[in-house]
Amino acid sequence: MKAEEIRKLTADEIQAKLADTREELMKLRFQQVTGQLTDPSRLRLLRRDIARLETISREPAAAVEEKKEEPAEEPKAKARPRTRAKAEADEPKPKAKPRAKAKAKAETEKEGEA
Repeated sequence: MKAEEIRKLTADEIQAKLADTREELMKLRFQQVTGQLTDPSRLRLLRRDIARLETISREPAAAVEEKKEEPAEEPKAKARPRTRAKAEADEPKPKAKPRAKAKAKAETEKEGEA
């Protein structure tokens, strides 16, 4: 069933069609389990029809909610850099601390001089 055809139906007709489609899908699943299913592609088509029916049945409610929730324009936030290198380039680098080995080596050199 096409979306245009569904949109022409009333809300009650859509709900009835949805119930019928779900019932048919259940019957086909039973046939699949028992090994009697002849056209497995029909399962996929019914799932898609159910999704279309549910989506279109919710459209009027979604349109009302969209009208209620018109957000005020907010200033856009500054874009973050995409890479870590660019992020680090923007931040000041801290001074490096001497490493323990270098410190120990310096101390041994001082002791050797004395």
